[in-house]
Amino acid sequence: MARIKAGPGRPAGVDAQETRDRILREARACFAAHGYEGTSTRMIAERAGLATAALYHHFGKKSDLMLAVHRARNEVSYAPIRAAVDAAPTFAGKIEGLFNAIHEALRADPEQGVFASVARDEARRHPELREIGEDKEFEELFAEIICFGVRTGQIASSDAVQARGALASMAFGLSMLAPDMTIQAHALVARGCARAFTGSLLRTPDGPPAAPVTSAAPAGSVAGTSKVGRR
Repeated sequence: MARIKAGPGRPAGVDAQETRDRILREARACFAAHGYEGTSTRMIAERAGLATAALYHHFGKKSDLMLAVHRARNEVSYAPIRAAVDAAPTFAGKIEGLFNAIHEALRADPEQGVFASVARDEARRHPELREIGEDKEFEELFAEIICFGVRTGQIASSDAVQARGALASMAFGLSMLAPDMTIQAHALVARGCARAFTGSLLRTPDGPPAAPVTSAAPAGSVAGTSKVGRR
C-alpha cells in the first residue's frame, strides 16, 4: 500500500490542522513581539519547527498569515465576551459582563491583547492589512451596549457618541495593559472600569461614595500576584 505523503515540512504523525494551529500560535507570538515588519516567515517557521515552505503551503504570503492570526484571535475571544454581554438583562450588568469577560480572556491568554494592539497599529501602515483596521466587530458590540443604555434611559441620546468612545477606550486599554499588570491589578482595573462607567466609582457631592455595582471579577479571579502575562 502506498504511503500517504505528509504536507511540506509537516512532521510525521501530525495532521494538517495541528500544523496550522501551531503556525498560527507561533506567528501570533512573533507578530506580538516583533511587529509585522520585524517578523519574517523564516522566523515563524523556525519557532514552529517547520520548513518555510510549510507556511506558504498553509497560508501563502506573510500578510495572509497575519490576517489569519487576526481572524483566529477574534474567533476565540469574541464569543465569550458577546455571551457575557447578551446574558445580562440590565445596562450595568452588560457593562460588568463586558469588562469581566475581557479580564477573564486576558487572564487566560494575555498575549492576545498585545497582538490586537500591534495588529491595529500595523494595519494603519500597511494597506495589505486593512482588513484588520476595517474589522468593527468589537466596536459594534460596544455600540449595541450603549444603544441599550439609551433605550433604558441610562444614557442620554445626545451622549451616545461620547459613551461609545469612552467604552471602546476603556475596553481596548484594558486589553493593552494586561501584559504589564499583575492578575490582581488587572482584575481591580476591570472592576474600576465597570464602576466608573456605571457611576458607582464617583462620590456624591458632600456625601459617601455611591453604592458599588456587583464586582466585575468573580471570586477567585483576583487571587495571586503574578503578572497577567507571566503566570
